[in-house]
Amino acid sequence: MSAELYTLNGPLLLLAGPGTGKTYSLAQRIKYLVEDAGVSPNELTVITFTAAAADNMKMRISDPSEPHLFVPSHLQPTNIRTMHSLGHSIVREKASELGLPLPITVVRTDATKRVLMADAAQLAGFTRSDAKAAFKCRQFGYCHPEDIPKCQICQKYKEILRACGAIDHDDQILLACEILTNDPQLLSKYHRAASHLLIDEYQDINAAQFKLIRFLSEGQREGLFVVGDDDQSIYSWRGGSPEFIRNFKKHFGQDAKVKPLLCSFRCHRNILEGSLALVRRYDKERFNKGDFEYKAPEGPKILIHNVPSDKREATIVRRIIERTLPARKEVLVLVPHRGYTSLIIAELRRAKIDYIAPEPLPGEGLPVIDRLAAWLNDENDSLALRDCLEAMLNSKILGIPSHKVKRPDRIQERESFYAFVSGLWEAVIRESHSLWQSLKLACGDYEFLGTIYENLVDLRSVDPNEVPRFLELAASCLEPWKKTDSLLEEVAAWVSRVKVTSGLASTAPVQIMTLEGAKGLQADVVCVIGLEQGIIPRESNQERDLAEYSRLMYVSMTRAKSELHLLHSRTRSAAVSFHPVHAKGGSHKLEPSFFLGAIPNAFAERKYYQPQS
Repeated sequence: MSAELYTLNGPLLLLAGPGTGKTYSLAQRIKYLVEDAGVSPNELTVITFTAAAADNMKMRISDPSEPHLFVPSHLQPTNIRTMHSLGHSIVREKASELGLPLPITVVRTDATKRVLMADAAQLAGFTRSDAKAAFKCRQFGYCHPEDIPKCQICQKYKEILRACGAIDHDDQILLACEILTNDPQLLSKYHRAASHLLIDEYQDINAAQFKLIRFLSEGQREGLFVVGDDDQSIYSWRGGSPEFIRNFKKHFGQDAKVKPLLCSFRCHRNILEGSLALVRRYDKERFNKGDFEYKAPEGPKILIHNVPSDKREATIVRRIIERTLPARKEVLVLVPHRGYTSLIIAELRRAKIDYIAPEPLPGEGLPVIDRLAAWLNDENDSLALRDCLEAMLNSKILGIPSHKVKRPDRIQERESFYAFVSGLWEAVIRESHSLWQSLKLACGDYEFLGTIYENLVDLRSVDPNEVPRFLELAASCLEPWKKTDSLLEEVAAWVSRVKVTSGLASTAPVQIMTLEGAKGLQADVVCVIGLEQGIIPRESNQERDLAEYSRLMYVSMTRAKSELHLLHSRTRSAAVSFHPVHAKGGSHKLEPSFFLGAIPNAFAERKYYQPQS
């Protein structure tokens, strides 16, 4: 980045495409401010999207082998953190006034939040499905309380959380904004610490995060320096929106500057231009950034594979990987969802190729056992107990209709059973009981709750030395796995995740990720699987949805440094694609994604595979 950019006063938005030096630009800005502009490191706050990105930034400015970025330790800002970490610090300052014990418990999983929100809906007199609007509203960060169902549900949800001495991920931002609104002195403290506010991945912020940014930058916007790319905004499902990056001048004044970074150090011309052609066609509101300059070495065209079946697809992916092994190249395999991995993993195992699949496949049985352990260790941990109850409610042991039932009478029957459990929160909220105490009090009144109570008592009473008995009871009561294969596959996946987090994954040449999970990663060779119509993109009449899917494809394609392979299968198991089956054998014919047609032949080569005889 030229000196003229990182020395400019803000408000400044750098439009940083994939591999254009986003982290480098932020690190240069830090170095300039503390070494050349004389800014105290205590007046500088750097916001990253993930904790890993914060750690990476700290590492980059601490590495003397990178003299253009290196900052001596006494000049390094201490406030390099995620937005949620910053919000948590603000909430912690008022913990006692909010009735929150320290350390503050944070509900981090969407699964637990959905369960608690549905409980809140029933407590507020609505159905469990009515909780969806309130859940979505919190994720988007548009919080304007009214006397309407979703707000009533949200209020009851917050009462459950506070009765458990807890907040959720959204509260870390929503509560922080509320606190700063009502405490000018505390606002002044955080204001001073953000005289220069640097923000990474600006395209991923939601409404509440934007409000917090406005708070911290008010009156000192010359210190606002943000980096992002509207083409990489892919998190609308959790409230992220490209509107904030596209309206930067509207939000921060016509003096605000928007500057593109147009030098690609990661992707060569065929990969980036082919990806840009796709997002240009389907996202009409994107910023026009201009023409890119390429520092990456020239490389092959994007290869689009049209294959007869998902089994053949897995074989082709394995052969691509085998070809890269002698050159010690890294390979990233991207899939629409975890169901697409089974055949590929089977091929890699047969070929004895190490791989990393960081996500648990196919479910979360081990986390259920972990939640049981948390409750057994502390019977007053109401949130852990509620997670255990949810597992029991979805097992066969209680005879409750499945969450997949469609008949209205069966849905109502399931709703009635859940009402017994939701009702337990009343005593937790009113009488400050734990959920366990509330269950004890109610179990004699209702046979259903009595059965749950007896099962939990049995689990608590197992002799610590009777491991087989404990495992048998836990498997029977909680049913964390439906089949042995599910257990074995999940154990293998968690071992892979341990390898990743412990640094042992460096010997594995292959990573398998979902498209959304791959953001921020890069590899020499990338294979994108499942490029069929109705899968990528999903069927929708909304231009906005199509635009986001095109951005997701753009992000996925631009993970590649050297080779990019896009694969479409003409037949695939309906259990994977979720499409209706019209032929015998559980598979059906699929059309290629029309996204593939948007990639010009100048940047792509297309290969058709005949069925094997």
